[in-house]
Amino acid sequence: MVALALMAGCQTGGTTPAVAQKETLLSQSGFKVVTVKTPKQQQAISGLAQNRCSAVKYNGNLYYVFPTATKDQIYVGKQAQYNAYKKALAAQQAQQASWSAQQQQQMLHGSPAIVGETAGPHHIEVEEFQGSGFTPFDMMGD
Repeated sequence: MVALALMAGCQTGGTTPAVAQKETLLSQSGFKVVTVKTPKQQQAISGLAQNRCSAVKYNGNLYYVFPTATKDQIYVGKQAQYNAYKKALAAQQAQQASWSAQQQQQMLHGSPAIVGETAGPHHIEVEEFQGSGFTPFDMMGD
């Protein structure tokens, strides 16, 4: 396992939601977390791409490596784990695209759900003004 730590991914600046989601998918896909312990190991990972899996050959074997946001650990997997990760990532992206399309559709055609309070026979949306001394009627004049 220590030898695998030499094949780490790149360094990242911090955890973003996208990176955290990728790390979750990697873990669910069977990738193992390996601690990067030495400066030599840190140096070995510095040349790889950020926020993505990198294919690395070590002793004639192919591994896939992804660094954590904390830079002190990496996810390491073989072809089977990488295939599972890619499948899970594609499913997640398809789900996000579907949700985005639904949101756009609702914006174009209006949402069937009534939001907020309504009043009158035509269900006009009612805004409630709060604050010290301000009312929207002050601007209407007498």
